[in-house]
This record gives sequence, C-alpha cells and structure tokens, in this order.
Amino acid sequence: MRQFYTDPDGAIAFEESAPTGYTLVTGTQKDLLWFAKYEERREDGQRYYTETQKNMFLSILDGTYTNTEVFDFESYTSQLADQIFKGDWYTAQTTCSDLPTSGIFDTTKKAEIQAEIDDYVTNNY
Repeated sequence: MRQFYTDPDGAIAFEESAPTGYTLVTGTQKDLLWFAKYEERREDGQRYYTETQKNMFLSILDGTYTNTEVFDFESYTSQLADQIFKGDWYTAQTTCSDLPTSGIFDTTKKAEIQAEIDDYVTNNY
C-alpha cells in the first residue's frame, strides 16, 4: 500500500516505498493528507458514476439499449455504483469481481468496468 512521504523541501510523494531523500509523513500532516486522499477518491467516484450515467442515457437515445435494460442494469449494479460513488474503489474492486453477469452487465461490460476499477486501484492505493 502507498504512503505519504515528504522531502526536506516539503514536497509530498504518494508511493509504495520512500523515494530517496524522503521520510514517512506522520502526525497531523498524515491525517490531513489521508483525509484529502479520501476526498479525492470520492470526487473521482462521483465523476465516474456521472460519466457512466450519461453514457447509459445516451445509449438509450441511440437505440443501443432500452429504458428497461438500463433501469435493470442500474438496479442490478446499485451496490457497486454506491461504493464507487462514495469513493470505496478498493471495496468496489471485489464487488465487481464477485458480481455475476446479468442483462447488459454482460461479460464485456463487466470486464470493462472491472478494468477501470482495477486501474484506479493500482494508481491510487
């Protein structure tokens, strides 16, 4: 897991191990940085959720899916969507992996969403 590190000039790094010349951030600064990181994850989750909702709506307009198919997708994936919306990407990674396919949450859609979540976790945890 990544941690926050700082150098003597105050630069912050979020890495799996301390870069040369950096030391682990502790105390109040650590708390503030982690709070900001969780806020960032939540904001990223809300942006991802909104983008997905927009794409689903457009897929109705262009005739790819029906209203019912999209409603069923949203209902079926609601726990996953809630986790992403709250910024719980790490939890969402397992939820998506464990969620069976159904309707338009088919193998392709599941793999696409899983890859996006996996990529986010790799780059942000």
